[in-house]
Amino acid sequence: MSSFIKFWRNKLNAFLAHGLPAGERQLLSRFQAVSAREATVMMTAALVLGSSAGILSVGLNWSVHALREFSQDLEAGWMAIAFPALGAGLAVFMIRSMMKDFSGHGVSDVIMAMTVGSERLQRRMIFSRFFGSLFTVGSGGSTGLEGPIVCVGGAVGSAFGRWLAMNERRRKLLIGYGVAGAVAGIFNAPLTGLIFSLEIIVGEWSILTILPTIISAVSATEISRILMGNKIAFYHEIAGFSFVSLVACLGLGIITGLISIAFVRSLGFWENLFSGINKNPWIRATLGGLLVGIMGWQMPEILSEGYNVTQKFLLQTPDYTLAFMLLFVVLKFLACGITLGSGGVGGVFAPSLVIGSGVGLAYGMVLGKLPIDSLAEEAAFSLAGMAGMVTGVMHGPLTGIFLVMESTRGYSMILPLMLTASSAMVISSFFEVGSVYTRDMISQGSLIRRGTDRYLLHYMNIRDILDQDFNTVDPDLLLRDFIPIFQEARRNYFPVIEKENGACVGVVFLDDVRPYLFDKTLHELVTMGSIMRMLPVIRLNEPVSKALDQFENSDAWSLPVEENQRFLGMLSKSTLFNHYRRELQIQSH
Repeated sequence: MSSFIKFWRNKLNAFLAHGLPAGERQLLSRFQAVSAREATVMMTAALVLGSSAGILSVGLNWSVHALREFSQDLEAGWMAIAFPALGAGLAVFMIRSMMKDFSGHGVSDVIMAMTVGSERLQRRMIFSRFFGSLFTVGSGGSTGLEGPIVCVGGAVGSAFGRWLAMNERRRKLLIGYGVAGAVAGIFNAPLTGLIFSLEIIVGEWSILTILPTIISAVSATEISRILMGNKIAFYHEIAGFSFVSLVACLGLGIITGLISIAFVRSLGFWENLFSGINKNPWIRATLGGLLVGIMGWQMPEILSEGYNVTQKFLLQTPDYTLAFMLLFVVLKFLACGITLGSGGVGGVFAPSLVIGSGVGLAYGMVLGKLPIDSLAEEAAFSLAGMAGMVTGVMHGPLTGIFLVMESTRGYSMILPLMLTASSAMVISSFFEVGSVYTRDMISQGSLIRRGTDRYLLHYMNIRDILDQDFNTVDPDLLLRDFIPIFQEARRNYFPVIEKENGACVGVVFLDDVRPYLFDKTLHELVTMGSIMRMLPVIRLNEPVSKALDQFENSDAWSLPVEENQRFLGMLSKSTLFNHYRRELQIQSH
């Protein structure tokens, strides 16, 4: 069976290689850069990933709601305070102790995998994030399912790419496809899955990122609709939006932008606080769950995802007072921070939406008390607040706009959503250099976006572009014995290699040899070791950006490359730049 799989893997890779450029001098056209064969294979893979992610999304969504209904039907009274503690403690114990998964909350891990390598998303993360979020959110933990399901979708894509023995570039594309399917399936929103994957995870817009991602999002959405029906998250009809209301959305965007900053920073505060309380992760999660349970005993609306509460805000606005809404926003803000900061498994997608809906509704209530004519209804500002909060937290305005628009089918809300999201983005980005997912990576200097110069240089494989068509010489080789070698050589340089350890001790260039060629008395005296140049050595595991610095500092056109102090080959500027130009053309299509 293994030989059969290996045979078809080789066939697949040969199929993908067809149509790509073969030589350095060959000009790359659009169809050479990204062949139709590769697009076909990747779209087929996206169909498989989207269907798989859709099934997992529906399974997680249904399981969480079933567990939540079961715990509520128990009618445990005040003992229900312990449910979030039990769920969070069990989730963290299972993930850390049983599954040995020590990674973060979810989306940040996926973005890091797109930066440092797809192997960061291990197969076990499919199960750890699925069951971890099931127990955390299903027991009442104040967080969302979207972060974990994004991680699940990305891990499925990574595992699928490794199973197909695809190269790193394609495996990262598969991660993006899996994420799109996961988000589209959980929200029943294909456009949101597409935009989130491209804007937040992949960060690149090209043929191989857009077209297969569409296939994945559509297939996941269709699976979701087949299994759970064509449901939308929030039902509401907006009568209209006047010019005055549009202007008011700018103020709402500023408010949600400021609250999103406080929300993102509070997560780090709670993580530091709980890490100082106890070193045992599952005990920290249990303590955090207990605090959330106590808060939920006083206001049950803050528990779990909170989407049902948001739906009530939209349909039963007169039933809520301004004081209740302000208290709800504060408690939900704290409950989510405690859940995630203590180590609970979940994401910030749902809390951002729910907090944003509460902020928007409270904002609409305040405006309603002012003598302003032609003001939109309060629930309309609740929807706009969702987009503002999501944008401020994730630094993804398109994701915020399309998420609210699709989850409510409120396409008439496009203008207020755009204004709120834009102003929230400006405020949030002014005070924060990155989103809730990327701020730590940016501070550490580890965030490298696809399609950028830094990305191309960082992930260029030096081993693939080494020059091998040259002659090597010994340090003790006499000029007399060197002359026949150089007469047949194709290069104007000759690496000098130690026989004992295979290390490169220098390089002889023809310009260095020429002064001695016409004095035959020197042919018996001059050795290669005496005229060689001492050049800096490039290590195989170094990024190409460092190699470029060595080229510039040494003013050399070719430098030796070693691995574990053994000479591998020569890296030339011309080969490096040709390869860079080819990769740039591939990435741009």
